[in-house]
Amino acid sequence: MNRASKAQIARAKRLLVQEGAAGSADECAKAAGQVYDKLHAHLAPLVGSAGVQALLARSVKLTHDEFSFLEVAVLEGSPKLRERLKAQDPVVAMESAATFFGTFFTLITTFIGERLTTEALRHAWPMIEETAPRETEP
Repeated sequence: MNRASKAQIARAKRLLVQEGAAGSADECAKAAGQVYDKLHAHLAPLVGSAGVQALLARSVKLTHDEFSFLEVAVLEGSPKLRERLKAQDPVVAMESAATFFGTFFTLITTFIGERLTTEALRHAWPMIEETAPRETEP
C-alpha cells in the first residue's frame, strides 16, 4: 500500500518548515510549492520527469481519502497545489502537505532506496539535519 510512515511525515514537516511553513495557510502553501518544485528538479534526473509525476500521482491516490482536495492540484503542478492549500485551514494545510510529501518520500525510498533518496534531498536542502529517518512503526 505504501502509506507514509510517521518518520517520513516528520521528514516532510521538517522540509516544509525549512521552506517557511510557519503558521498560516499561505506560508504553508508557498513552502509546499517550493518543496514540490525542488523534489521535481532533483529527482527527475534519477527517475525521469514522468517517474516523478507517476510517484506524485500515486501519492495523491494514497492520500485521497483524507485530503481529496489535493488530487487535481498536485497533478496540475505547484501553482495549483499552492492555490488549494491556501484555501484550507492552516492546520489542514500543514497536515495535508506533510502527509502527501511523506507518502511521496515513502514511495521514492521504496523505488530508489534510502541512501539515494537522502542524497537527493541533501542536494535540494544542503542544510537538512538528518540521516535516514528511523522507522519504528508504520
